[in-house]
Amino acid sequence: MTEWFWKRLSFLAGWLAIAFLFGCLFLAASIEIKDLDLWLHLGAGRYILEHHRIPLQDIFSCTVSGTPWINHEWLFQVLVWSVYQSAGFDGLIGLQILVIAVTFALLLMLGYDRERQSGAVFVLLLVILIYQFRFTLRPEIFSLLFFVVDVYILAFHLNSRRALWALFLVQVLWTNMHGFFILGPVLVGTQWLGEWTKRRVRLPWEWNKTGRLNNREYHQLKELCLVVLLACLFNPNFLKGALYPLRVFLSLPGDSRVFFQHIQELHPPLSWATVFSLDHQGYFKILILISFLGFIWNFRRLDVGMLLLWLIFLVFSLQAVRNMVFFAFVAYLAFLANNRDFSPARMLRLRLPWPHCAHWAVIGFKVVLIVWMVRFIDQNSLRGYYDFDHYRRKSEFGGISLRNYPYKAVNFLVANNIRGNFFNDFNSGAYLIGRTFPNIRVFIDGRTEEYGANFFKTYEKIWKGDRAAFEHAAADYRLTGAFLNSVYVPAPAEFLSYLYERKDWVLVYFDDDAAIFLRDVPENKGWIERYAMDLSRWQTPPADLLKLGLYKATPYRYVNRAYALFNMKFYDKALREAEEGLKVEPYNAELYMLLGKIALKEKNYGEAFEQLRKARLIDPSDVWTRYYLALSFYRLGEIPRAREQCQWVLARRPDHAKALYLMAMIYAQGKDYAVFEEFLKKAVLLEPQATDELVNIAETLSRQGQYARAKEVYALALAAGPANDKIKKALEEMETDTKR
Repeated sequence: MTEWFWKRLSFLAGWLAIAFLFGCLFLAASIEIKDLDLWLHLGAGRYILEHHRIPLQDIFSCTVSGTPWINHEWLFQVLVWSVYQSAGFDGLIGLQILVIAVTFALLLMLGYDRERQSGAVFVLLLVILIYQFRFTLRPEIFSLLFFVVDVYILAFHLNSRRALWALFLVQVLWTNMHGFFILGPVLVGTQWLGEWTKRRVRLPWEWNKTGRLNNREYHQLKELCLVVLLACLFNPNFLKGALYPLRVFLSLPGDSRVFFQHIQELHPPLSWATVFSLDHQGYFKILILISFLGFIWNFRRLDVGMLLLWLIFLVFSLQAVRNMVFFAFVAYLAFLANNRDFSPARMLRLRLPWPHCAHWAVIGFKVVLIVWMVRFIDQNSLRGYYDFDHYRRKSEFGGISLRNYPYKAVNFLVANNIRGNFFNDFNSGAYLIGRTFPNIRVFIDGRTEEYGANFFKTYEKIWKGDRAAFEHAAADYRLTGAFLNSVYVPAPAEFLSYLYERKDWVLVYFDDDAAIFLRDVPENKGWIERYAMDLSRWQTPPADLLKLGLYKATPYRYVNRAYALFNMKFYDKALREAEEGLKVEPYNAELYMLLGKIALKEKNYGEAFEQLRKARLIDPSDVWTRYYLALSFYRLGEIPRAREQCQWVLARRPDHAKALYLMAMIYAQGKDYAVFEEFLKKAVLLEPQATDELVNIAETLSRQGQYARAKEVYALALAAGPANDKIKKALEEMETDTKR
């Protein structure tokens, strides 16, 4: 077989790999609508088109209403609302697929080489595997598109004067689509800095020559820097809007760090505990390594501008999970720049023993990539879940994921035309805006920069059960309702039970997706009279196992209701929900954990251990199961086993406050007071309002005659809030014992 045949076969295998690459892309980009913030954008887009103006002050909340709002995403909002009006959710998914597909088509064009197809396909596949978890319709995907368009223009059209107008237009669109528009000037500015360095600084090897522009291109690049900066001013807020990203960046070292601690997408992707594990962000680490090795391999002809860009975006990506994909794009560009002449055989100084051996190796690698992508398509095409509304399985591709939203609870608000200022959890704000504005004004939503760090801290206090903070907020903002979403996580026990026990707050809706309370004020009288609920009469809906058939389904509705009822101290009702849920899925670890928690509350420690043991056997990696198992061991007097479970939890979650309190209790019980104080300090720093744990520790110390230490712990519990009378009585009794 001739050289022509093997080259042709390799070329066809490469295009087949590219076809499967885009097959993976289209499949992953077809994911159903499940993003929370999209509803805020739909609500804002509807308002803009109906009122023919872009709001410059907040209009959606009852807390920061009227304060300046730099809505840097207004153009995206108008676009998605227009598409939604004309084509519904399928139209939105189509838009999502189009933007992502065009982005990757441009990336492929940047790196396509007939002779070197496999490297570009491999790295692009890694980029898809990193990006797939962000394949949702949000302004971020337009930032990625505009970023690649900028790179494409700089790479292929820098000589043309049209590049000035093209980059100007792209930057204006970007400035009004997403706050990451600052990456446009960063990209152009970094390329200019690299070029300036090549011309002004004496560099080793061939660094001064590699990728160096001619004088005309360098002059145009300087003009482009000015053009993209000026384009940033074309926004409704003019200079304030252009400086918005800089203001956010400067606030990061201060109070704004609180957002990075509590919002999942803002968590750093790597930590010292996970940096060497491929199980955590493995593709991201592989891409860092591959792109870094490219610089090592090409160190004599290294492009300084590309190295600067790589370093900037690596640091940027390590700040938050949502930034990883931007580095993935830059890593791909760095791979292309550093591996134009890469040859594994030459690098390893191999002499190939047979003719066409290199072609065989390349074709084999492309076949491996194709098999990998076929498996990806096969495994992901089966993604789905059981839809209890229609008693059938729903694919995760296409349509909208209702289970991701408290849609039944919001349907209740909409159907009854309920109005007012509502306290709500952070995750519900955008959905409430999209579905209920202007009838309901929210307490908080995803616009963290609008509310600010101090307000978010106040919200966190309320959510964790600070009653005084809630009372102040209810008075200051004239709250008439509370919407507590339980789709993602149960509402905290302290706050939920507090609201239910209050006479001036009435539960009017309760189900698996949310609990809704209305304040007993004249404007709510009609709704309260009609819908007030007494959960002591709650009846668990029976599971229709015949309709369910032989499908394996997660009984999330029973799980959510069970935890909500448990948090409101209806342990018997929670027990029945859990038992009914176990009929649907007999091996549900969450429900066994709940049964264990109920047994702990009822001081039936043997039963608690039995149920928690089942949860541990089903899901050995769950830290909360391990914590409650440790607590059951402690109550049964199995102190070494309790310590062992706590140590396991803290090895994986050093910030697990409950486990730290339990460790403090264990060491107090063992009279190792130095270690006890060390654990107690850590626990109080993380969760100062853990009244029950503090009281238990103080009682243990008091029984041991450690009155001074007990008083200090009681003082901490007293400062935490609830149970003040109980604590004061305990302190009085301790004073009496001390005098005796």
